[in-house]
Amino acid sequence: MKISYEQERELVSGILRAARYSPEDADCVSRVITHSDFVGMYSHGLSRLTRYLRQIDRGVLNPEPKFEKVLDEQAVMVFDGDNGSGIVSVNRAYEEALPKARQFGVAVATGRHNANIGCGSYYGFRAAEDDMILLLCCNTYAFSAPYGGADRMIGTNPIIAAIPTAEECPIVMDISTTNVAMGKIQAAEREQKEIPPAWANDYPGKPTTNPAEAYALTSIAGHKGYGLAVIVDALSTFLSGAAYGTDIGLFSKLEKENTGFFLMLIDPSKFMPIEDFKASADRYVRMIKNSRRAEGVNEIFLPGEIERRRYAESMQTGIEVSEALQAE
Repeated sequence: MKISYEQERELVSGILRAARYSPEDADCVSRVITHSDFVGMYSHGLSRLTRYLRQIDRGVLNPEPKFEKVLDEQAVMVFDGDNGSGIVSVNRAYEEALPKARQFGVAVATGRHNANIGCGSYYGFRAAEDDMILLLCCNTYAFSAPYGGADRMIGTNPIIAAIPTAEECPIVMDISTTNVAMGKIQAAEREQKEIPPAWANDYPGKPTTNPAEAYALTSIAGHKGYGLAVIVDALSTFLSGAAYGTDIGLFSKLEKENTGFFLMLIDPSKFMPIEDFKASADRYVRMIKNSRRAEGVNEIFLPGEIERRRYAESMQTGIEVSEALQAE
């Protein structure tokens, strides 16, 4: 079955309003979930919605949180999400940080007591539209083991960065520090498909192709990805007072996440005229794309470019929803 962008937005928003989300929060979450599906990041789209609903039913995801600013010191802010949607928390923090970045040139917002923040590229494209440089990261439920370890201690810990451009596609990087997001493991289990052995280890710590046996996700680039994940933990939790490691609730038991995020906005117009900055970014993009291609490669892409193309195509065709996901 195919659905359009408007249909998915209406579906998600309506379900969340029925689950006691305010119309504003339901609309916010529906934008991010639908964006995820339409850029091809299915692990954070509709496939996550039933998980959110189960968390609400269990009382570990608050549909009516009292989002609170607990510190406001010039260009620095700390927020408490009251165990509500991380999607809502990050969007609200962004809206508070944006005018401060335009005033001071830089603004930093951190948050605690949050849940999953959804598809990271959404925030990257939003910042690029506002002519802002973005750095965003967060910790998550513990899905990954330390390098050389077997216990789940570290999350998928995504890193999102964005650079605005003038005529070219904005540079938007959205990566987890594990080879895949847990949502892709769940999707493979739902569809009864095997996973590549590089995605996850089983409980003893050996690679597995069975999604039902996947215990600990593997880090990108081995010890290097592990190092990045540690820094994401530090930025997202030490400054905000969020939980980390074994202090985070268990995903398998639908416990509260209590995770944190770190968001930085930089206004390039404080460094030079914004037109000059974006012209330089455009020139960089063209330099990369016009460089010599390896044999068999038709085109070189920059971060975010494939997602932007998928989004444009999906807006024309709609997206396919599998029978398994429809049933769920």
